[in-house]
Amino acid sequence: MPPSEGWEYYKLFKNVKEAIYNVPLYFRTETNIEGISATDIFTLNSALGATIENQVVDTLNNMRSHWYPNEEYRMYSFVRQSQTFPDVLLKKIDETSKNPEILLGIELKGWYRIAKEGEPSFRFQVTPSACATHDLIVVVSWSLNNVISGSPKLFALYLELSKFAAKYRNYHWQHLRQAKSVTT
Repeated sequence: MPPSEGWEYYKLFKNVKEAIYNVPLYFRTETNIEGISATDIFTLNSALGATIENQVVDTLNNMRSHWYPNEEYRMYSFVRQSQTFPDVLLKKIDETSKNPEILLGIELKGWYRIAKEGEPSFRFQVTPSACATHDLIVVVSWSLNNVISGSPKLFALYLELSKFAAKYRNYHWQHLRQAKSVTT
């Protein structure tokens, strides 16, 4: 279930979602890759994925006019926190507060568009109970602009509520996959 339209941050939530869909239009990077074999490019996903995630956060912060057109959230910023869920928080930047106000979370997953894997798993292992109603998972699909060299180029992003994604992942493994062994 998506957040209620009565939620006080619902309009911000909708604006952030719209901004996320527009990230590929505004995304700029100085990262440039050269001299790697075409068969080894998929190995860049981990290292380059983290760089792209940082740059997506920078892009969202540079797109402030899209997600808060009336400047009511000027004290808030997207902040990346690696190695924890969710990867990105939209939170109040207040140096004096030990518990800054967090409005929503975004789990970013980079995916090399020409990856070898048949079905991307996105390494999304979070339990549904760890997801807030308004947390999002965003799959950032990328490739290099010259196919085997150049700068990362983003494609249309896939966005879903993270709680739904976690529940569906569990449902898939428990009921849908065509396994030869019993699932429990």
